[in-house]
Amino acid sequence: MKRAKTCIATCFLIAAGVAPAMAADWGGVKDMGGGVAIPVPAPVPVPTYDADSDWYVGLTFGGNISQSASVKDTDVDYLGDSTPGYFAKDSGDLPMSPIFGLTFGRYLTPSLRAEVAIDYTPNYQISNDYKLGYLATNSAPNTTIGGIDTNTYSISRTDTVQLSRTTGLVNLIYDFNTGTRFTPYIGGGGGFSWRRLQRSYSETATCIGGSNSIDGPYPPNTCSGNPSLPGNSSTEKGSTSKNQINFAAAVQAGVATNLTESIIWDNGWQMLWEQGAISSVAPSASGGNQIVYKDAVLQQFRSGIRIKFD
Repeated sequence: MKRAKTCIATCFLIAAGVAPAMAADWGGVKDMGGGVAIPVPAPVPVPTYDADSDWYVGLTFGGNISQSASVKDTDVDYLGDSTPGYFAKDSGDLPMSPIFGLTFGRYLTPSLRAEVAIDYTPNYQISNDYKLGYLATNSAPNTTIGGIDTNTYSISRTDTVQLSRTTGLVNLIYDFNTGTRFTPYIGGGGGFSWRRLQRSYSETATCIGGSNSIDGPYPPNTCSGNPSLPGNSSTEKGSTSKNQINFAAAVQAGVATNLTESIIWDNGWQMLWEQGAISSVAPSASGGNQIVYKDAVLQQFRSGIRIKFD
């Protein structure tokens, strides 16, 4: 009896030692038909860093939502004296305008990337383009009798000034890796802004009176006849354009969404600053009319797709 008990105990110990090994060979209870396998969700794709493949290109659309700029309109006579003009819009009245952009960049580290961004904004108006009627004066020295001649003109004028821009920026952008498909980012950069002013104008002016600073007023409805001033009746019509390149800088913030491992959807905000002033001058019976656009800070919304490639 003692011997039988010893044999049973020995068999039990052997079985206890062999069971874990058998379980490992069979893969566990679910592999033996005793349970139902539970599917495991695929992990959300997150950006990875690969020095050979983390280049990307992007296509961006957006808009200049608002801009703070100084837009000044003046008439400058032959003496260099200036008076306020009538054609420029206030900064707050400037219209929203679209943005079309391309980006090309590379991840320098898993969180830091550098990119070149080129944006284009087509023409939008910085002037009132409806016909204006107003009175204006122009002055010039009288070389015959001395003094200064001043003529008063009744003017009817249409003046349209449009601005377009192309910006090129080199940006450094930091991505905050959240472990999800959503990646907030901040960044900034500098480069250039290439602006173009295009202007077309049409003016009819009639002189309605004049005076001399020494002799006083000329007879009613009589002008000075000063050859340096526009005649009794004049018409101006034409167009001008000006191109200018200045320094620009910007800061950005936004959220990137990984649609796939190689396709990323960007939505963000950018504040763009442009250095320097660009101006346009057109002839007028009231003196050369000048519109100046300067000190511009633009608030921009941007949305686009980035594609990573090898």
